[in-house]
Amino acid sequence: MTNPPLNLASDPSNDQPSDSWILDIDENNFEVEVVNRSMNMPVVLYFHSDRAEPCTVMGPLLETEAIERRGAFLLGKVNTDLKPELAQAFQIRAVPTTVILEKGRPSDAFEGGMDEKELATFLDKFVKSVAAPSLDAMKELQAIGEFDKALAAIEAHLEEYPEDGDARVLQTRLLLDLGRIEEAREWYEALEDEFQESDEGRAIRAHLELQEGAGDINELQAAYDANPDSTAARFELAKAQLAKGDHQTGLEHLLDIVMVDRAFEDDAARKLMLETFEALGPEDEVANDFRYQLQMILFV
Repeated sequence: MTNPPLNLASDPSNDQPSDSWILDIDENNFEVEVVNRSMNMPVVLYFHSDRAEPCTVMGPLLETEAIERRGAFLLGKVNTDLKPELAQAFQIRAVPTTVILEKGRPSDAFEGGMDEKELATFLDKFVKSVAAPSLDAMKELQAIGEFDKALAAIEAHLEEYPEDGDARVLQTRLLLDLGRIEEAREWYEALEDEFQESDEGRAIRAHLELQEGAGDINELQAAYDANPDSTAARFELAKAQLAKGDHQTGLEHLLDIVMVDRAFEDDAARKLMLETFEALGPEDEVANDFRYQLQMILFV
């Protein structure tokens, strides 16, 4: 197979690459999705046919690799029955054929199939190992509570890419999730201004502020139990609960304070609720529920 001409016509209205890891490729998106993206990442171009039995095995194996490696390469699928001109451009003689493109040019290829282990070994020559997941993968670990695994992955990532500000923001948030407050504060203060002022940076700052001045939750619970009519005791307990991550109970106390004694400490309960909403972010169900309840109290 010789290097094909890479000046196939493309659709001028589609000049931005997609964010998918697996795409069907034709002459309209070839330049943007294959040539342009291969300048920054490997592109695995997979030529297949619905009529070829080996393709029913090879295709799923490649798709699994693309998914598990989470965007470390683009898998571009070319159906040679529907797009013979692309197969001709690459001088494809048999299907399946898999071609690796880097910097706009083919760098390797093979005809036929491979088993799972052989394919992984082949791709490892061009693509980062699954052991080095993307930030999205680390966020997925965070979302399911695997904070230690996510932090270990991001620390390994930062050893290779120490200037990755987005990764440092995520590292700081994971330290917060693990209750390592002072470490999180140190990393936050070391972030550049643009990252401190990002949405996630402001949420981290709000989380850190929730920790400030929070007392011992057991002592404060006992003080409130002894004097449940004390707004001050209730407010201090709410602060401690929020600092410990019991957002539901802490916000319930603050909402009650807003309803019965809004003037307490210059509207401190409402202000602390707003700080908590910022810390939890716009997608948090608990925050959104209490945000709505607070609006009903204030504006109805």
